[in-house]
Amino acid sequence: MNYIRRHWRGELSLPVAFWVNFVALNLLLLLLRPVAEQVLVAMAMDDDPRFMARVALLHVAFVYGLIYPWQIVGTWRSAGRWLVQRQRRLWPIAGRVVIVVSLAGTLLTLAAGAPVYRDVVAIAIGPDRYANYSVKRVGDGSLVHFQGYLGYGAARDLGRVLASGPEVHGIILDSSGGWIASGRSLGRVIQEGGLNTYSFEGCHSACATAFIAGSNRYLADEARLGFHQYAVPFGGLEPYSNMWLEQQRDLQYFHRQGVSPSFLARLFQAEHGEAWYPTQRELMAAQVITGVVRSEEVLFGVDAGARIHEKGFGIADK
Repeated sequence: MNYIRRHWRGELSLPVAFWVNFVALNLLLLLLRPVAEQVLVAMAMDDDPRFMARVALLHVAFVYGLIYPWQIVGTWRSAGRWLVQRQRRLWPIAGRVVIVVSLAGTLLTLAAGAPVYRDVVAIAIGPDRYANYSVKRVGDGSLVHFQGYLGYGAARDLGRVLASGPEVHGIILDSSGGWIASGRSLGRVIQEGGLNTYSFEGCHSACATAFIAGSNRYLADEARLGFHQYAVPFGGLEPYSNMWLEQQRDLQYFHRQGVSPSFLARLFQAEHGEAWYPTQRELMAAQVITGVVRSEEVLFGVDAGARIHEKGFGIADK
C-alpha cells in the first residue's frame, strides 16, 4: 500500500514510475488482452452470460477507472518532481508527452469500443429479451412442458423441474426460439436425461437444437419445425462472433443425431429473418422426427407408439 501511495504522490523516481509502473504494467495488461477477448467470445454464446458480463465490466472499471489513472497521475507527478529536483527537462518532458499520447489513444480506443461496452452493460444489468417462458410438469407428471422463448437459465430451470419429482420420460417443446446457447444447453439436459422430445404447437430456430436432442422425436399433427441462419445476438460483439462456425458446430450435432446429409444441406439456407418449414414427410424421411402423434395421446397416457407413422401412414405434406 505504501508503494501504491508513493507512486500516486509522485514520490518514486521517474525511471521507476515510468518504466515499471507505466510501461511494464501496460505491457502486462496488453499480454492479458487475449484473455479478455476470449471472455467476450464466450459471453456472446454462453447459456447465461450475465455473470461473465459483470466480470468484464468489473475488469474494465478496474483497469480504466483505477489502474490507468493511478499510472498516469503518479508518473506525471514524478516527472514534475524530477524536473524541479534534477533541473533536467528532456526526460520529464518526454515522459509527459508519452502520457498525453497514451491518454489520447486510450480515449479513442474506449470510444471505438463503445458498442461493445454498451452490449456488455445490456447483458450484465439489462432484462433478458427472451425471459418469457415456463417450465412445468403436465399430464401424470412424467412429461414436462416448456413453453415460450429460450431465455437465460432455461436449461437450469428444466434441470430443477426434472429433479423435483418422479421420473420424466419426455419434454414438450413449444417455442419460437431464443438464445442459441440456451437451445444447446437445453438439448444437453434432454440428452443426459434420455428424454423423448415432442412439439404440439411448433419448435423454431434455437428450439430445434433442443428438439433434436431427444431419444425419440415426435410432432403433433399441426406442429412444424422451423430453421434459419444464425445471427449475432449482440451487434457490438460481432467482431468476437463467427456465426458460420456456430452453424457448422450444430450441423455436426444434427448429423450425430442421425439426420440425413441431404436435409442438413438445407438446414441453414433460409436467411435469419425468414424460415424454412420442411413438411412432416420430409422430416420423417430425414430422420429428424420419429413419428407424428396426437397431443391428447401423449398427455393422457395413450401409447404414443400407436400412432408413430414410421412407414409414412397418415403423414400429410404439412
